[in-house]
Amino acid sequence: MTNLQIAALAYGAVTLVYLIPTYIEGERAGGQWSAHRIAGLIFCLVWPLLTLVFILKVMAGASKPEFVLVDPTAAIRTNPPRD
Repeated sequence: MTNLQIAALAYGAVTLVYLIPTYIEGERAGGQWSAHRIAGLIFCLVWPLLTLVFILKVMAGASKPEFVLVDPTAAIRTNPPRD
């Protein structure tokens, strides 16, 4: 089994993790096939990719000790600027 096949198998497994609850939720809500329900099922194919991007982003940023949400204009200065 190649790496690409393993990746495709993992992607398919994660897709099913998202797809099954979405399908069950649609069945419990009445089971009608509307455009929103079909779009939700199609988007289940995209969520694993977004999850992977999120995980990679967290892993890449874990070694950097910076605060992303800090506004530099509102930061408190430890040493006031000299005139």
